[in-house]
Amino acid sequence: MADSQASTQTQPSQPASQELSSQTLPEIIRTYRPIKSFRGSKPDASTHVTSLDFDDCGEFLVAAGDDDAIQLFDIKEGKLKKTVPSKKYGVHLARFTHHQRSLLHASTKVDHNLRLLDVQNEGYVRYFNGHTDKVTSLALAPSGDHFVSSGKDDTVAVWDLQSRNPQGKLNLATPYLVTFDPSASVLAIASQSTSSVLLYDFRNYDKAPFSTFDLAPYEEMYTPTTRGRAWTRLEFSNDGKFLMVGTDYHGHFILDAFDGSIKAFLTGKSSPTGRAAPVSTTGKPRGQGDACFTPDGRYVIGGNGDGPDMLVWDMQQKPEANNMLPPVAKLPHRNRTAVVEYNPKYNMIASADQDTVFWLPDELPKPSEK
Repeated sequence: MADSQASTQTQPSQPASQELSSQTLPEIIRTYRPIKSFRGSKPDASTHVTSLDFDDCGEFLVAAGDDDAIQLFDIKEGKLKKTVPSKKYGVHLARFTHHQRSLLHASTKVDHNLRLLDVQNEGYVRYFNGHTDKVTSLALAPSGDHFVSSGKDDTVAVWDLQSRNPQGKLNLATPYLVTFDPSASVLAIASQSTSSVLLYDFRNYDKAPFSTFDLAPYEEMYTPTTRGRAWTRLEFSNDGKFLMVGTDYHGHFILDAFDGSIKAFLTGKSSPTGRAAPVSTTGKPRGQGDACFTPDGRYVIGGNGDGPDMLVWDMQQKPEANNMLPPVAKLPHRNRTAVVEYNPKYNMIASADQDTVFWLPDELPKPSEK
């Protein structure tokens, strides 16, 4: 599919703007199919999408790639709206702020600054100076103008969109993944070399963490060959019950978000994602992890490495022995899923490797008769 705009695989039976209902998700989760595929800004080059993000309203999707370009998609119209080049600075971890026309992204060239882009006029509003090595993770608070970044300089920086300088910094060993809980009151930081996840009260992040989850015993059980070096994703479920630590290959840890106990280890992946974990020195393309929660917190959607499927895990399914949880469904796909995001408002999934792919369910449930 070399068309730089889009290749339509099948015609969707429902519009992409169909609103999400947690009541209908169990009925349709097995029926998602890829319906449109978009190639990057260099259709003849071997480039990769490195990050995806939906805006708060679910109406737009941003894809960043190692072709040094940002692609903005209109979800309701199902098309590429514009491509914004970032040749000088490169781009990774493009994230919508809570202002629909503004994007944050990390730099891959020149320096390690974060940049705030006005996507309407394609101009930079502000640079955020503070990291001295590559930014590995970027998370916006669920509300307000605060955001947090982590980097290979062993720091976590706390920012406000209105100021170019950090509001504060934490110096930690390999704090390569960061995220907020749904209430924006808890900041979680995954430290790979120590096999731990640290939880901070965001209002008092300069104090010691109020809880530390030790994943070393779980790594010894489930991922002994990649202990402390293959974590790729840190995410709370929207209901606040679970915390996922995604890995590059073996599977994904689902922890109790309150006490850190293992709830499940998601199995079934056939091979690595083909993307570099934050600690990797392989030179593989960057990524942001290949799994995410659905908005209701019940399911995890994830890639299958080289396998031609996308996997679905059900958090309400009882795990097998040793808390191993296999997928309940495989969604057919002919390409690798290296990055995946679920639309926060609509029944739609976006995945990516070299192409950005839109997924819709084959059939949505009919409204119940009154």
